[in-house]
Amino acid sequence: MSLLFLLVRLGLMLGALGAATWSILAVFGFAVPVLDLLNHAQILLLPATLIGLFLVTVLLRGNWRKAAMIYAFLGVAASANVMVPEFVASTQARPTAPAAGVVRMMTHNLFGMNYAMDKVTAAIFAEDPDIIVLQEYFGEQARDLHPLLIERYPYYVRCRGGKRANLGLYSRIPFEQVEDGACPDNAYVTERTAHILAKFHTSGGKAFSVITTHMDWPLPVQRQQDQLNALSGVLGGIDGPMILAGDFNSTPWSYALRDFVSRNGLVRQTVNLLTYPKRWFYLGAWRDTIPFLPLDHVMTRGGIVVHELHAGRPTASDHLPVVFSFSVE
Repeated sequence: MSLLFLLVRLGLMLGALGAATWSILAVFGFAVPVLDLLNHAQILLLPATLIGLFLVTVLLRGNWRKAAMIYAFLGVAASANVMVPEFVASTQARPTAPAAGVVRMMTHNLFGMNYAMDKVTAAIFAEDPDIIVLQEYFGEQARDLHPLLIERYPYYVRCRGGKRANLGLYSRIPFEQVEDGACPDNAYVTERTAHILAKFHTSGGKAFSVITTHMDWPLPVQRQQDQLNALSGVLGGIDGPMILAGDFNSTPWSYALRDFVSRNGLVRQTVNLLTYPKRWFYLGAWRDTIPFLPLDHVMTRGGIVVHELHAGRPTASDHLPVVFSFSVE
């Protein structure tokens, strides 16, 4: 047996056991927050652990084989425990829409380096939503996009703030913005995040709230946790039917996001919907890629019934839009 073959075999075994180790460590993310970062990679860990189980079964012999198979199987089970319920939930049928009273909404991270507002407009007009919420809505984007939207969407509000605090809301339905001090109007403020909270009424007179925000990445861990805790405080003061939509920079496989959803009594409607990264910078340019992370979420509470939800067409952003239809009970 050649040295090269032995090295390749050793490398495969270490990779297989390494994937299993990461999956097992991710289970303890509830107790050690830094380990929860591994859960964001579950879409890679599950196939990696399955391949690892196959490799140790084929390449090892004797007692080492049995021990490695058990360890690799534990990795598969740990990852499947997170991923399989997500896959199953995505197959569930949604309630049929009523004949009247259905509202259509879009949420989209425009991407701060996306200047193709004609593509954004085309995607919006193709879906024809009643309400649009935007993240990474910087001045350059607003300068070109606002004139294209204002005729169809005369009701709007915009936040101008720090890195994640640039947001927009456009609607053909009148709304009342809740002025809670979380929507800055100064690009030089230090707040990294913001939110827009608006109160609407359907054509039938039923009230509901819409809130949009943009979270930071999950590293450093405490920063995003503090932002989720602050948002929980806001949600605690909202009565009645509510929709929370935006870019959370967090996958639903993490304990952090699962805990946020649970303690706020929310239902996450974006199940198994991969929206990022649609574009990536490599070989000297921004190029299209295949999204593999679900970072853009729609969550509801208190009488919001979502009848249909899907990813919209690409817009030259690194995120895909999310479009959904709902009614208010």
